[in-house]
Amino acid sequence: MKDENQLIVKTEMASVVGRSQRMAAALSSYARALTFENRSRRNLYRLAGLAPRARDRVFTALLGAIFTMTFALPMIGSLAYYALMVSPGYVSEVRFIVRSSAPILSRDRYSTSTVEPKAKIVQDTAVLLNYLGSPSIIQDLQKNVDLKEVFGRKDIDVFSRLVPDATQEETLEYWKDRYSASVNPKSGIVELEVTAFTPAEAQKLVELVLRLSEVQINNLSSGMWSDLLVSAQQDVEAATTEVAALRGKLRDTQNLTGVFDIDLSAESIITTLTNVESEIAQLRSRREALRFSLDKEAPQLADMDRRLAALEEQARKLGAKAAGTSTEISGNLADYSSIFDKLKLELKIAQNKLESAIRELEKVKLVSSLQLIYVDNFTEPTLPDKSTSPNVPLALFLWFLLWAAICSSACGTVLAIRDKLD
Repeated sequence: MKDENQLIVKTEMASVVGRSQRMAAALSSYARALTFENRSRRNLYRLAGLAPRARDRVFTALLGAIFTMTFALPMIGSLAYYALMVSPGYVSEVRFIVRSSAPILSRDRYSTSTVEPKAKIVQDTAVLLNYLGSPSIIQDLQKNVDLKEVFGRKDIDVFSRLVPDATQEETLEYWKDRYSASVNPKSGIVELEVTAFTPAEAQKLVELVLRLSEVQINNLSSGMWSDLLVSAQQDVEAATTEVAALRGKLRDTQNLTGVFDIDLSAESIITTLTNVESEIAQLRSRREALRFSLDKEAPQLADMDRRLAALEEQARKLGAKAAGTSTEISGNLADYSSIFDKLKLELKIAQNKLESAIRELEKVKLVSSLQLIYVDNFTEPTLPDKSTSPNVPLALFLWFLLWAAICSSACGTVLAIRDKLD
């Protein structure tokens, strides 16, 4: 009996030891699991098989609410908007280049050469592109069409229409979303697209923008040519005054010297001197012939001597007037010739300058009366037959990315807070 009791005690001790060993193995396994798991109370409850706490249930509900508010509902709203509410947009397109109808003047204003204004065309194209996105285009468009009627009608959805009380800045920002313009830097071809809510309005707006752009560029050029016209008129007036002054100086010199023309005066003096010398030679021949037949005191010889003396004095004066020594009272033709040559040269230069200024003035008048810059569209503004705006698949994809990013950020923030609290 005693042996049986001892056997029973040993059996019970063996079972207790086995249970202890199994418990130790379980605890060891549990410890290893805790080593590799996140050391948070929530994971501890899960490993222990306990029910989640109320705070975990709150965070789970909060994550569901965030997902619903930041992703599910916005995406449903986006789908509903693009499927049921969005107003179709029609895009009218035109392609054009900026051309010059006349070359500008070269830097040498009195030369006949011209240069092709390639740099100016590039500049005008840049000015046109800047004008399309400036407040001036809004003011000019408002003078021709009612933008609030075109873009703010009641039949346009609330997210696409222009607000009724929009300011000029708000209208400009709205317009920037309704047009696009790009230029090819190699060819200079500009592609313009305007979006409206009916095909006819889109085409009309493109035509109006082309016309207003052409007017704006020509207004800039007309200001430049107006300044050139004023400058050319001033040059003509200055050259005319200079020519008149030189002509007056030449006239005063002619009156003072008594010589109208050096060549005519020289020819007249030479002719007269030749006649006088011929007459002296004849008179001397006759006196020499009478000297042998008449007495030295004869009246005929005395009269011939007086005539010879007078003719010789006249010949001497004529020679002195032609090329003799000038005096304080009178000069000679040689001195007068240098004076007249200088005055005539100055007058000729002034007259040439006046002629050039007049030609310049006529050229500027002609060019300023022309339309210098043309916005030449080689394609007609298109009349769209179907809506291409907005691009619904692309818009939905972008909205998906946006809401997914917002939802991910919000959920990540909540998860980080929960882990911090654990």
